[in-house]
Amino acid sequence: MNISFSSMFFHDATLEDIFRVPGISGADSMEFWLETPDFWLKGLHIDVLKKLVAQYPTKAPLSVHAPVLDLNPCSINPDVREISIRWIERSIKIADSLGASVCTIHPGRRTAKRPPTITDYQRLGHMLDSIEKTAEEVRVKVAIENMEPAVNALLTTPEEVMKILEERSWLYFTFDFAHASGSGADIVSSFLEHGKERIVNIHLSGGRNGFMHGPASEDRKVLPFLTELADTKYDGQITLEINDLVLQKELSYHEKTNFMKSEINWVKDAF
Repeated sequence: MNISFSSMFFHDATLEDIFRVPGISGADSMEFWLETPDFWLKGLHIDVLKKLVAQYPTKAPLSVHAPVLDLNPCSINPDVREISIRWIERSIKIADSLGASVCTIHPGRRTAKRPPTITDYQRLGHMLDSIEKTAEEVRVKVAIENMEPAVNALLTTPEEVMKILEERSWLYFTFDFAHASGSGADIVSSFLEHGKERIVNIHLSGGRNGFMHGPASEDRKVLPFLTELADTKYDGQITLEINDLVLQKELSYHEKTNFMKSEINWVKDAF
């Protein structure tokens, strides 16, 4: 397996400084969020990304995370649905052009903060049907992510995820440990047991002070999970998806690289 990190941890850094991090921190790769501000807000220059990928090669291919913050492919607003699906397709193509191994996508959510209905799952099915042709034409693996069990969330249980995967042979799975762990160790184990053949990326983080996506090393539930993961012979990517705002204090770029190096070493030592 290879150990990666999310580019969004370095939220305020320049693209070049972000691409320096794997070499400094010992990361094998990086998950590049297209919403990383220095890319997203400055013209979306794909040629710049390609140059940085070539200039700062990583031990394993990087992965890409499609934009999700303002988008929702299951929205009741047809215009929001359309642009969300177009951005997922665009993200897949960008990931492929960068030589990425995985492009992670989100399933969307019910617009109202109410439990999803059959209509919301039909919209999810429409999104997947819409991107299927694009996904089958590229080398990058398109992986859908399980969501935190919020009231309006889709794909929060192993059963929901496996149903989607069983219906679509071209689709893979990004397992988010933090999203699942709040439901208990049995749910985490069920995701691993039933999804292990399709998991290509694992988002790893811990809980902290009631918040999600804190340091993995500070959550006592993470180490047993890594032990269980090792038993499955998983050999894909583990991505440290840590929210810098959850940390006890604001860190400088230098402090963030040292922090990430420490977290990466902790995960490697766990194996």
